[in-house]
Amino acid sequence: MIATVAQLVEKALLLPSEARSELVEALLERSEPSDMLLMEQLRLVEERMAKVENGESLLIAEDEGHRLVLKSLSQVK
Repeated sequence: MIATVAQLVEKALLLPSEARSELVEALLERSEPSDMLLMEQLRLVEERMAKVENGESLLIAEDEGHRLVLKSLSQVK
């Protein structure tokens, strides 16, 4: 018998947090983004570019960005 999406979601929510994250990543890697998602991503990029151009946001170096992300992730528990 084929499980419904609702049944799969119910079972997935019983997984530990790390396993749920791995499942989400695996599904996203194998999925094609919808046109709506692509349009929203483009809108967000354009909004962020405008903020940089208007001086509302600053650019930071890649290494510094990675360091900040890793630092914030290490504080999540």
